[in-house]
Amino acid sequence: MPRSILAVAFACHLALAASPPGVSAGLLSLSIVGGATTLDGATEIAEPVAQESLSGSTLAQLAAPLLFDPEGFLGLTVRITNVSDRDLAFPDALPGVSVLTGVVAVTGYSSKLNVASGGAAGKSGAAGAEGGVSRTALDLTGALEATSSPVVGSNGGGGGAATGVAENWIAATGASGAELAAWLAGLTLRPGEWIDVPDFVRITAFGRSSSDARIALGFDLPTFSYGGVSVTSGAWTGEFAGPADRGGGGEVPASVPEPPGAWTTGAALAGLLLRGRRARAVEQGGE
Repeated sequence: MPRSILAVAFACHLALAASPPGVSAGLLSLSIVGGATTLDGATEIAEPVAQESLSGSTLAQLAAPLLFDPEGFLGLTVRITNVSDRDLAFPDALPGVSVLTGVVAVTGYSSKLNVASGGAAGKSGAAGAEGGVSRTALDLTGALEATSSPVVGSNGGGGGAATGVAENWIAATGASGAELAAWLAGLTLRPGEWIDVPDFVRITAFGRSSSDARIALGFDLPTFSYGGVSVTSGAWTGEFAGPADRGGGGEVPASVPEPPGAWTTGAALAGLLLRGRRARAVEQGGE
């Protein structure tokens, strides 16, 4: 049986096991379709290992795919695909994206990983929860900030994580629920259908002084329930392993997030313009 089918079956099993009695389960897969390139040149990057979330066993499964080092700040476009056997609908208020950052394989240092969870959406009009912030910095010459995306109304804020070890660093911020809602609110994905969401995660700082270092990135959409369905998203993880910058490490660049609300407003406007022509595949593999 193909590995991809086994992975989906495993993830479905995890989603079903996690659902409370009386609530059916749905599963979303995440893949990168813009903003990153693998070492073999691929620009559509699926998650090759079935993972339920950015916790527990996920943290032991980093290493593939391998990505080229980014140049400057990056916004990653992520494809959300319904791999369930049922329709999945998205509410108006959504949780923020969880993110993972890490630096491993630096001689003389332990591996370091940080996970920042996305904040939950508020129930019945209540305010959403803030996303988590997680940071580790060892032997850096400058500051490395971890910045979350803001709560807007009932939508949750996105998580922010940063990891730096011996002049190798990465910081990432997940989209807030408000940014996701510009694309997803009110949308129903039938089995096999997908939608591409820009700026699902933004890399706000990156640097490498050692060509041997592996700089990790991960993200997922926290589980949410809507219409009697508990929707779980598989976690995406990978590592940057491209050549070191010829200039070496040096001073850590400042993470400079856009002014509060700017990212949200831009995503909302784009979502309104494109709401009527969202990119979706009618059948899985039917392009």
